[in-house]
Amino acid sequence: MSEPRGTTVSERAAASVIDAQPAGTTPDLASAIRLQILRHGKDKLGNEALDQVRASRADTATGPVVADFYHCVLDKAENRYSYRSYLALDVLKPLLPTSADIHTGQILVSHLLRDLAEFEWTTLENADSTVLPSGRPGHQVALRRIRKAAALSEITGPPSTSPGFAGELVEEVVRFSVLPVSDHHDEYLFIRVLQCYETVFTMMAATLEDAVVVAASGCVSEVAARIESAATALDQASGLFSLLATMPPAHFRAFRAQTDGSSAIQSEAYKLVEIFCALPRRGRLDSPAFLSVPRVRLRALSGHDSLSSWHRRRHRSWSDAESTMVTNALQLLEQSHQRWKRTHHSVARSMIGSSNGTGGTDGIEYLQQCTENRLFWPIGEQRPQHDSSFDGGRRYPWI
Repeated sequence: MSEPRGTTVSERAAASVIDAQPAGTTPDLASAIRLQILRHGKDKLGNEALDQVRASRADTATGPVVADFYHCVLDKAENRYSYRSYLALDVLKPLLPTSADIHTGQILVSHLLRDLAEFEWTTLENADSTVLPSGRPGHQVALRRIRKAAALSEITGPPSTSPGFAGELVEEVVRFSVLPVSDHHDEYLFIRVLQCYETVFTMMAATLEDAVVVAASGCVSEVAARIESAATALDQASGLFSLLATMPPAHFRAFRAQTDGSSAIQSEAYKLVEIFCALPRRGRLDSPAFLSVPRVRLRALSGHDSLSSWHRRRHRSWSDAESTMVTNALQLLEQSHQRWKRTHHSVARSMIGSSNGTGGTDGIEYLQQCTENRLFWPIGEQRPQHDSSFDGGRRYPWI
């Protein structure tokens, strides 16, 4: 990979972080608070700084991105710290994919990865920088990270023109969407990778929700295409685990305790993917997985439609070609999801060992149990016993 040239968004942001000084205006205060967070971690902000943030958040002149940034800054102080606030998902919200513009997710992931590569490059070139000084990687590890992040940003889709992606908005959102709780360098990597996955799951959920809507029209091929698109999105993001694995387990453990209360079990996007595929069994709906996402759980219990319900109602009316098309699409997504869970389990095992999860689960044991779950489990149960083309029990013949 060639060395970055010119002045990039992240390099300008890094320069402003190093040079920023507290001042009276809202933008200057936000930059100063961001500087303190990137030097010492959010948990080290003092009461005086937090009071300034509260006052500025209440100011009607404060812009929406900065206001959301302040809301995340105050999450622990106001006893509402969560996975959502840790990842600053409300700051990212203007750029997150929606059902109206699903593919903006690819653009956002690319921006996040490019920012990560630029952050690694900036700190590699400036050894005396005070930004996240603890536990910096060696030269070769940093270069490997930069190459992986840059390559993944191209796979997921290079930044392009989109109505929701005006340059100034992108720069502001990316700039204020990293709030590490510690001063450990690798927490920046950790946050960006999790934000990328949240974006991917949000994109998948929007795609599958659209598939449920399209299913009502009876266009089988369009439904299958959307299911395959969701699988492709997850597969394209598979390299994120390899990127995360450049962080030594000891580095992760150095800041993990400070993230207690924030857990991926609280991911609403991941659970939305699940309920658009099928209504989970009651035991799972009553488990910590769904009790941690009450809004999604309520939606699941409201009797909304799913792809498995559509399959149950309509599959007998399909031609052989249509049945094959749908089965192939379902298998593709199921396989992708199972691969993701197995890799997640493997990476987590190396990182946390036998420790409990930060969401109150049994950690690795919980993730192992989750590998038994299937997205389209009702479809296997509705098949005749002699039909092994879609097994909804513990095993799938194609996995």
